[in-house]
Amino acid sequence: MQRASAAVSIRRALAALFVALLGLMVPVSAASAHDSLAESSPKDGQSMQSVPDAIKLTFTDTPIALGSEIKVQDEDGRDWAIGDVEIVDNVATQAISPDAPGGKYTVTWRVVSSDSHPIEGVFEFTAATGGPGGAEVSSPQPVESPSAEAGSEGQVADPEEAPTVFPTTFVVIMGAVLVVLVIIIGIMARRRLGRNDD
Repeated sequence: MQRASAAVSIRRALAALFVALLGLMVPVSAASAHDSLAESSPKDGQSMQSVPDAIKLTFTDTPIALGSEIKVQDEDGRDWAIGDVEIVDNVATQAISPDAPGGKYTVTWRVVSSDSHPIEGVFEFTAATGGPGGAEVSSPQPVESPSAEAGSEGQVADPEEAPTVFPTTFVVIMGAVLVVLVIIIGIMARRRLGRNDD
């Protein structure tokens, strides 16, 4: 009877440890998700009448300004972005030179997520005419549909699009703690059973 009681106590203790471990794992897993790009202006593959005065990227949370970069390159690879990236709330804005000519542009962006992880992406747009001081394109280039592009907003493999990877170190530490607790409970149960036998 006493042995059965000790076995029940061990099972209850192990169940409590398992529940506690799950409770610790859930919030860490949720916190490991990165921010993501919710919207861009212009949109990927958009055809515009003229080059916009700025690129605007809207994220699911407020990114960190430090290390943020947005390039606006024409087909020759020249970057027409001017000034630094401005971040207000969850919107990152990059001004474009008014001298930017009409044509096809590639926007390459990289910001630091609110959880301190860098995220990046690439998208394209086409403008028939340049900015206020830019040149006009004699024959506007056709815009490929978003489905024909290699990817949509953030087509460069974004860390936030990959499955969330649970921190390995945390799992190892919690596993080790659990093993130690199981050993301690086992030793205590044996001592109690030994005393009962005596």
